[in-house]
Amino acid sequence: MEEKIKTAIEIAMEKAALLEDLSEQEKEEIKNKKRLEPLMAAFYKNNLKPEDLWEKLKNEKPSFLKMVQLNLIDSINFNLEKSEIKRRSNAIIAVESLKKEQKTSAIQQGLSMIESIIKNAEAEKEHVYAQFKKAVENNPQARNRVIEQGGAKVILKLSVEDAISQNPQWKQFISEYEAKNDAGFADIIQRVKDYIT
Repeated sequence: MEEKIKTAIEIAMEKAALLEDLSEQEKEEIKNKKRLEPLMAAFYKNNLKPEDLWEKLKNEKPSFLKMVQLNLIDSINFNLEKSEIKRRSNAIIAVESLKKEQKTSAIQQGLSMIESIIKNAEAEKEHVYAQFKKAVENNPQARNRVIEQGGAKVILKLSVEDAISQNPQWKQFISEYEAKNDAGFADIIQRVKDYIT
């Protein structure tokens, strides 16, 4: 069966027909998404500070402000540097200050909880790592790994860090640690999103 290749005009006509079927709100959302991408790219590349973002957004509609805030909150994750989390949190609060109906204190509390959960998780991980390190340093046998090489068994001496990273108990701790913290983090992120209107 032969498929017809569409011309650019036919594709444009199809898109125009689709746009006619959209509500004004849907059309505005599509327009906002197109505007959002370059703005947020500039912010994430550090070309804009939170106050610059505020300046660019001060005459925007609440729907666009909400879109910016949700984009910012979705960008916060466990692997970001503390300073970058703070920067994005400040941007969320700056955007909130542009709204007529503000929930600044509730959002600030949620963002503080995010910073707190990350700080507590890092402290827990460092504490457990220190315990593993002490155990490995006190037991030189824990640094030995037997590998087969050319049919012979060879004892390989690992660094303390490598011995810990290959330890099954450490791997189990990391797995449980990540699952627990990811769940708590996701819960707080959702709470902050719920405040953004």
